Amino acid sequence: ANDQVITELSTRVHELFPLRSDSDELKDFVTSSIESIAGGGAVVDKESVAKGMKWVDDDGDGHISKKEVAKYYNLAGKKFMEISKTIKQLGPMLAMFGGMDMNGGGGDGFKMDL
Repeated sequence: ANDQVITELSTRVHELFPLRSDSDELKDFVTSSIESIAGGGAVVDKESVAKGMKWVDDDGDGHISKKEVAKYYNLAGKKFMEISKTIKQLGPMLAMFGGMDMNGGGGDGFKMDL
C-alpha cells in the first residue's frame, strides 16, 4: 500500500472525524484494514481511494459529507451487533456439537471400514 496516500487520507479524515486519538493511530488502523482485506501487496493510489470512496458517496457529488459517513458508520455498528448476537446465540449449540462423540469409539475423527 502507498504509505503517502494512506498518511494524507488519514490526516484529512482525522481532521473531519477525530474518532481516534491522532491521525497516526487512524493510519495504522487503515493500513491494517487494507492489508487484512486486500493482502499486504495492495496498491493504494489516488484512483483506488476515489473508487472506494464512491461506496459512501450516496448523492454522487464527489464529496463525502458527515451525514454520509454517519449513515455507514451506524450501519456497520448495527451489522456488528447483529453478528455478535448471532454468535452468542449459536455458541451453546456449537459447544454441544463439539462435545458430541460422533464416532462412538472416542477416536480422532471418522472411521471408515470397507
